[in-house]
Amino acid sequence: MAKINVLDKKVYNRIAAGEVVERPYSVIKELVENALDAGATEIDVTIEDGGKRLMRVSDNGCGIERDDMKNAFVAHATSKIKNVEDLDSILTLGFRGEALASIGSVSKASILSKTKDDEMGNLVTCNGGALGDVEIYPTDTGTTVLVEDLFYNTPARAKFLKPSKSEETDITNILTRLILAHSDIAFKYVADGKTVIQSYGGGLDEAIIEIYGYNTITECIHIDTVKNGMRISGYIGNNYFNKPNRTYQTVILNGRYVINNTIQTALHNAYKNYLMKRQYPFYVLNVEMSPETVDVNVHPNKTDVRFIDNQIVYGTLYSVVSNVLDGSAAALEIIKPNNYIPVDVGSKPIVPQKPITKEEIGEAHCSRPYVSGFNEELLSKTIWGENNAKKSEALSENLTKPLGFMDSVHDEEPKKEQSIDDIFAENKKYIAEMEAKKSAEAAEKIKQEELNVEAEFKVIGQVLATYLILERGEDVYFIDQHAAHERLLYDKFMAEYKNGAIDEQTMLLPYNFRVNESESEFIIGKFPELRKMGFDIAEYDVNEFSVYSVPVALFDIDLKSFFDDLLSDMSFKKETVPEIIHEKIAMKACKAAIKSGKILSDDEIQALLTAMKYDTTLRCPHGRPVTVKISRTEIDKWFKRIV
Repeated sequence: MAKINVLDKKVYNRIAAGEVVERPYSVIKELVENALDAGATEIDVTIEDGGKRLMRVSDNGCGIERDDMKNAFVAHATSKIKNVEDLDSILTLGFRGEALASIGSVSKASILSKTKDDEMGNLVTCNGGALGDVEIYPTDTGTTVLVEDLFYNTPARAKFLKPSKSEETDITNILTRLILAHSDIAFKYVADGKTVIQSYGGGLDEAIIEIYGYNTITECIHIDTVKNGMRISGYIGNNYFNKPNRTYQTVILNGRYVINNTIQTALHNAYKNYLMKRQYPFYVLNVEMSPETVDVNVHPNKTDVRFIDNQIVYGTLYSVVSNVLDGSAAALEIIKPNNYIPVDVGSKPIVPQKPITKEEIGEAHCSRPYVSGFNEELLSKTIWGENNAKKSEALSENLTKPLGFMDSVHDEEPKKEQSIDDIFAENKKYIAEMEAKKSAEAAEKIKQEELNVEAEFKVIGQVLATYLILERGEDVYFIDQHAAHERLLYDKFMAEYKNGAIDEQTMLLPYNFRVNESESEFIIGKFPELRKMGFDIAEYDVNEFSVYSVPVALFDIDLKSFFDDLLSDMSFKKETVPEIIHEKIAMKACKAAIKSGKILSDDEIQALLTAMKYDTTLRCPHGRPVTVKISRTEIDKWFKRIV
């Protein structure tokens, strides 16, 4: 019996659909790219229920002739290529001819189209792969593709779709890239009856303004240059303009939006010296190169590409962007006028920021108590260990001393060899001494604990205007006044949060900010947590938000920094307060706490200790100890009272 089956076209079309039709956004991508290949100058996209129920893409392109209407739904039927040689120089966005066939096999799809020479249009349907007859239907020149009930006949695929709002977000993201890649085309995008994006084909600058806002383009540098057979043009953020995540990065290669590791790495490394933690550059770049040097057929969705020479691509992009950011002489040939920068700023020469040095990073980190800067002593301890730090110093000293020093070490008289009995006797004596010492220390510890149970804390005073000294039984306690107060303030705010009793401070003017579709969905999902924290936030327009009040404890918070940090980790899905909010609270508590160097009165010392409840186990929100205990035994050892 034969074991190899030749699959029916309905079966292999559904299998192919798994590669091409991943989710609604991939359907929109394929249909819009077909419209662009058809020479359209106007494209309308409409979706309902995140594309699950309906997706419609209409264009004013060349249209499809009546005789070709049925072929549009046939697998591997395409007008883009004719022979194998065409694969070496692909200039169209779509070319394999499997998109419409795959879409039609897992939905209820229809095509309505008319060429400029036809008097009437034509309509053909494809429901679950079953083709209908071509019918005459009135329409304007161009093509409209309607896709309804995606995956209605493949429920196993349908159950893996995201919630409708998330699917809509992904469609918005891919349309954003297509608009930036084809900024000379007019787009209108409507979701559930609401216009989300409308661009008029006025060029890349106008597309950036429509998608990211006017303020964004004023922070960008316009570049256009040719190097190593590559033309690189577009807008890159200046060296102090950054974003909280990578969703603001777009690379268009020969008119196609791509995500390529070589390109991303080159651009990130060019910006590397100008970025701090959780910061990413902004750019919308067009890269044009010979089709023979790039393979676009390495990914089913054609979102990745492969280059003949990765080093040339990397080096070219890196050098172009680096020259611009560093303000080198070569930048004069790369930078083009940005008409959106105010005259008084644009007329001045670009003064690049100095790259961040190791010392500056250290200083910046030191502003946060739990992060140290570059410290050679700490580095030595990290590498060699606490106890071996001195060994590394001694080794470095020895290496710099004359050879005679090392010779003198080897010239010492060799020690006399010991007998086996002597060695065993010494070992036995050493073990006995260690056991006796251990027993004595254990007895002393028990004695001290018994004393401390009955004893009360006695305040000795304050030293170095930073530490409080307390005595209890046979122990002395040093308390960091700043760390103790910081912990108390942090605990107070967190208790208010848990009890829902946070006081809010209304702002004189609301803080407004704009985000992209992915960030908007994330923030809306965090509304309950943010409002519970005391942030009165609301959406007042598409992808735009207003903050009307903040928690009193954070009344002077930098809201831009706060939301940038929050958006830097959009993968955070837990229902608890995000870690970044804890960090802001800890930083606020740190700033508000008693500072090191402040001399406290007796009443202030007593008030702080009472609030602490004399808890010597506390740690500050950043993890530093609040209290250090020193036993009588340790102090006696300092003065050689005991050995």
